Amino acid sequence: MSHDEIQVYYHAALAAYVAAWNAYIGNLVRNFYDVIADPLNPKFDAIHILAKHTAENALTRFNTPNWENTRNILVQYTGYDPIGDWGWTQRRMSSTQVRERLNEILRVRHSFAHGFDMPAYVWTQSPSGQARLTSKAIQATEAFFKNLVKVTDRGMKSHIESIYGLPSIW
Repeated sequence: MSHDEIQVYYHAALAAYVAAWNAYIGNLVRNFYDVIADPLNPKFDAIHILAKHTAENALTRFNTPNWENTRNILVQYTGYDPIGDWGWTQRRMSSTQVRERLNEILRVRHSFAHGFDMPAYVWTQSPSGQARLTSKAIQATEAFFKNLVKVTDRGMKSHIESIYGLPSIW
C-alpha cells in the first residue's frame, strides 16, 4: 500500500473521530433533556418542551465541534460548563492544552476535508518536518476522544445531580 493510500485511511479515521465527537455532543444534549424531564409537572413540562425544541434547532446547526462551539452549546442548552472538567491528568494535559488539541484536531480535519495543506503540529509533524498523520497520531486521537467523553459524561452527571437533584443514570 502506498504512502498516499495510507494517508487516506488515516484521514478517514480522524474524520470518523470528529464525526463521533459531534454526534456524542448532540446525544449528550438530547439525553440531558430526557433525564431532566418531569411530565407530571405541567408548568415545568411546558418550558422543558420549548427548551428541548430550541436545543434541537441549535443542534441542526452544530457542525464544527471545536472547544468554543462545544462549550457554547452545552452551556446554552444544558447549563453545564465542561471547561473545568477537560483536563487529562494521565497525559499531563491541562484544560487549556485539551482545548487546544481539540481545536487542532478540528483544523487538521478541516484541512483535508477542504483540500488545504495540513497544519503542522507536534503530533502531525514527521521528523523531516512534513505534516502528515501517522498511526501513532490516530491512536492518540482515539485515546484523546475517549478521555474527553469520559470526563464530559462525568461532569454532566455531576451537573444533573447538583442542579436538578436527580440521581443520574448516566
